[in-house]
Amino acid sequence: MLLKVMIDPGHGGRDPGAVGPTGLRESDVALAVALEVASLLKPIVDYKLTRDRDIALGPDVNRDLQERVRKANEYDASIFVSIHCNAATNKSAKGTETFCYQRGGKGEELAKKIQNNIIKELSLVDRGVKTASFYVLRQTKMPAVLVELAFITNPEEEKLLRQKEVQQRFARTIAEAVASFFSLTLPKEGDHLSSTGPFSDVPDDRWSAKDIQEAFDRGIIKGDEQGKFNPQEAITREETVALINRAINYIMSKK
Repeated sequence: MLLKVMIDPGHGGRDPGAVGPTGLRESDVALAVALEVASLLKPIVDYKLTRDRDIALGPDVNRDLQERVRKANEYDASIFVSIHCNAATNKSAKGTETFCYQRGGKGEELAKKIQNNIIKELSLVDRGVKTASFYVLRQTKMPAVLVELAFITNPEEEKLLRQKEVQQRFARTIAEAVASFFSLTLPKEGDHLSSTGPFSDVPDDRWSAKDIQEAFDRGIIKGDEQGKFNPQEAITREETVALINRAINYIMSKK
């Protein structure tokens, strides 16, 4: 089964989300953490981001949310992880909370893993796992969670959210929770992801490395002019036909 993670940095573009006392924008924090999550997950699963830069996904909030859901459902993601910062009129409100659509499902299981990891790693106030009928939780067709990292409206937590090192710690806790959810192991910090296979962009510990090696050895797949496989790029219809034909030729040659 191909494991696919849709990573959703909240807000973006004309919609900054919540803004902290010194001007830190939720959309910027969410994107920074999401990009780091993607980098950490790259060796073990396929992934897509609903946005990878500071853009809106629709002309208004409703269509922006619809586009996030459309992308996740069209991708046929295994899970959906939406990343946000919390906000409140009470500046003393603080802590982390993670939402799922309903109790008792895979969404709650993933939410608990993320929530527990964050609290253990960053020692923030544990606001728990909660249910909510947020559009991105309700309309996605896969287990979905929305994590509120911390309160950007709290001066102390805004300072934390601004720090690159803290953003990386948030990202690693989320990525480790995702890996655990799939019964996988995230590469340890500082691990050098090397490749001894035919393609420099397919590390030996990538989940698909063995299949890619075997398909290459059998002449079914080829790399690009730079010797790369580009494992997350989509293929065209004609490329699909070529792959099928090569596979058939290989099978026939063994008869």
